[in-house]
Amino acid sequence: MEISGVVLSGGNAKRLGGEKPFRKFGKGYLIEGTIKVLVEMKIPFVVVFKHMRYLDRENIDKINYLLRRYRQSITWDIVYNGGPIVGIFSGMRVIEGDWILVLPCDTPFISKRSVENLLKYIEIAESKKYNCIVPRHEDGHIEPLFSLYKRSSLSTLERLLKEKERGIPIRALIHRLNPLYVPSKNIDKSKKVFTNINTFEDLRRVIKED
Repeated sequence: MEISGVVLSGGNAKRLGGEKPFRKFGKGYLIEGTIKVLVEMKIPFVVVFKHMRYLDRENIDKINYLLRRYRQSITWDIVYNGGPIVGIFSGMRVIEGDWILVLPCDTPFISKRSVENLLKYIEIAESKKYNCIVPRHEDGHIEPLFSLYKRSSLSTLERLLKEKERGIPIRALIHRLNPLYVPSKNIDKSKKVFTNINTFEDLRRVIKED
């Protein structure tokens, strides 16, 4: 069973004043936490950025830095500002793998253990014909951007994008698939791994917690 990764880095991050993946965190950039886990686990992956025409010179230089340091693949959103659905599709179409691990660029507390805990559910999903594996909290909130998608879900993504290029909620994809929902606490008991950075206040808070 081949696992590959897609790291989503194409959002506008207006509340963070620019490119989210390149916000400083610890001794590097925010995105590097996710990249380092994938490298350690030897999971091949692609990072999806918004199209180069919408990036300034400074951020293109930072992308080149990532390429030199980690030698990962990169690609671009096929539709500008199309949301995570576009990012997932843009990544899945250029990378191989039976199951695709989708991760955001802004998970400062991601760990090898949390990813391993998610991967453990592949055997169940395969045996019972599920085509995505999604953590779900007790209140019903789901984590579709810290999830696994079977290769066959690419055709569903393509159909969704033909209907509407922008503004498709990620739940629309999940509802068209056959998801295996797993308790979020089984991925990470503290649930800190699902922390995302959307504002400067979020960033300041996690820096204190790190």
